[in-house]
Amino acid sequence: MATSTLSQNKAKAKPKYQFKYLLGAVVIFGVIGYLIFFGLTQTSQWAMNVSELRARGNSAIGQGARVTGQLEANSVQKDVKQNKISFVLTDGTSTLPVSYTGVVPDTFDRAVEVVAEGKMNSDGTFTATNVLARCPSKYDESKLEWYDSSKTQGNVNYGQ
Repeated sequence: MATSTLSQNKAKAKPKYQFKYLLGAVVIFGVIGYLIFFGLTQTSQWAMNVSELRARGNSAIGQGARVTGQLEANSVQKDVKQNKISFVLTDGTSTLPVSYTGVVPDTFDRAVEVVAEGKMNSDGTFTATNVLARCPSKYDESKLEWYDSSKTQGNVNYGQ
């Protein structure tokens, strides 16, 4: 009799443990799914041009955005000591003053298109947290600067 009672207790205990493991797995996968879903919705941004951002009006203020546009000629102002740069993006119709603190890509001044990620301010300016420069697929050879040998700084193997 003792053996039959022992085997009955084991049989009853097994479903409780299976339910706990199943419940734990559901909770873990639920939390992971929640983090993935809300993490992607908060960080994913569609790129829009300057006119589209301006068309949003007050609803764009304080919201994360990715805006693309052409770098307006002679609009770049750099403050090297504070590592700040300000410039104006345009899409041919609208303009957007942008300020950024950080290092811009090397090709920024020659960029055909600039992508700025950040937030729109209530005063109509855009504060960027990331700046990307899209280079042209082909460089115009007439606009390329020729190699200046004075930049080698005494290194005879430089550029060879």
